[in-house]
Amino acid sequence: MTARESRPDGARLGARFGTAIRRFREARGWSQERLAGRAELNRSYMGEIERATAMPSLATAAKLAAALEMPLSELIALCERQPSD
Repeated sequence: MTARESRPDGARLGARFGTAIRRFREARGWSQERLAGRAELNRSYMGEIERATAMPSLATAAKLAAALEMPLSELIALCERQPSD
């Protein structure tokens, strides 16, 4: 398998990112509204990210990581390590 073949496609990566965000949020007992407020994002956009109907920019991903009190690199690494659906 080549490096290109092992990379997740955009939809799968978006789903992994959304799932990771939801898991971290729920582990803290936070609502979407609370996380969105901490990240200075719209609550409905937060739901779109979690459902993978919106792909956040790098700046938005950094806001979410900061709101979750974790380095962006750790959040992204966790998304990469999630098993494929």
